[in-house]
Amino acid sequence: MTLTEYLTTNSIKRTDFATTIGVSQSYVTMLCQGEIWPGRDIVKRIVEATSGQVTPNDFIDRPAAPGSDEAAA
Repeated sequence: MTLTEYLTTNSIKRTDFATTIGVSQSYVTMLCQGEIWPGRDIVKRIVEATSGQVTPNDFIDRPAAPGSDEAAA
């Protein structure tokens, strides 16, 4: 499950989730849009906060963000 799907399914605002995992709302937005990859510590916090519904693989297996170097490959 992607982070966006998790937040939508559970009616969680990005601001609230950001507070839960200790990052800014803009960081969560960038994660949801595929603009950045979370570091190991952030992934661990996301997995814990979502009770394992969002996993590290959910960030690896997502499509590249439009306009990113990966999308052009």
